[in-house]
Amino acid sequence: MKALQIVGAGQFRIVDEEMPDLQDHQVLVEIQMVSTCPRWDMNMMAGRDMFNYDEAPEYPLPIGFPGHEMAGVVKAVGPGVYRFAVGDRVAALEHIVPKGAYAQFAAYREEELIKLPDSITLKQAVSFELLKCVVIGLMQLGDLRGKSLLVSGLGPAGILAVQVARLWGASRVVGIDLSESRIQYVRNLGIGTVMHANELQDLRFELGYDCVGAASSIQNVLSHVNEHVVIFGVLRGDITYHENLWARGTKLESYKYRPVGPRDHQLLIDLVVNKGLNTECLQTHHASFADYGQAVELLNRQEAIKVFFCPQTDFLSAGDHPGQSAAAAAKEDPA
Repeated sequence: MKALQIVGAGQFRIVDEEMPDLQDHQVLVEIQMVSTCPRWDMNMMAGRDMFNYDEAPEYPLPIGFPGHEMAGVVKAVGPGVYRFAVGDRVAALEHIVPKGAYAQFAAYREEELIKLPDSITLKQAVSFELLKCVVIGLMQLGDLRGKSLLVSGLGPAGILAVQVARLWGASRVVGIDLSESRIQYVRNLGIGTVMHANELQDLRFELGYDCVGAASSIQNVLSHVNEHVVIFGVLRGDITYHENLWARGTKLESYKYRPVGPRDHQLLIDLVVNKGLNTECLQTHHASFADYGQAVELLNRQEAIKVFFCPQTDFLSAGDHPGQSAAAAAKEDPA
């Protein structure tokens, strides 16, 4: 099978890899669609560790990494598998270890997948792993019904959070960002109220959900929220917890991951099938794996929300030659 491998900062290659050997309780998935996870892709291609910018990843990265948001079809099941059968349509809810999903096939444990009903398209389901994470974070805020919520950051997570909060009964949801083009894109979707981060003025909210992670973004959220703030984005920088927040009793906490089960699966499906959550709007660009470097640059320039690939066809035009981003090529050839 074909797969993508990042071999250095700004450099990747298309490789031939052996088909995965199925272990007990594993499922072989033919990957039909895989989507970027912007922070992972941008950092891995920039030579930065995802959680510590002062360190570089260990290159070459595992084959297929960091791809993890995928949807596909079960092609084989290993010993002990009882939840899935050949032909089932599935989406990933967890990262696969040690490899990734920028590949034509991948092996998953049963608990890492969700079975899709026919009413959900692959494009709707490909980023279910992100949706799962966003939902877990919003649950930390408790019952949203009748509450006002400020969402900072209109990237993929923020776009989902604005919608889920409204669908779960929040009385007022406002999404903010610093990018005028991103604000306009979300506004045109008609999924909720959005504005520039500097336009909040004296607006106040009961709850806050930060999808950026930058200290300045979190500080801005804290200055407009009375009760409870959850930091979903990876924290960068130091936050000041002012004495007025203590006096008000404002709770500040980080995102806390937890495993998911069948009840969570039904919750995700319900949001899309019955409540009308728009997940397709995240997939703004399609690319070949030969153009992976350019795809990451679209993310860096915030021209794309996410870029998706179809591994069964998008490796065909990539060939076996090494690839690199335009930025890496410019360093090698100043002309």
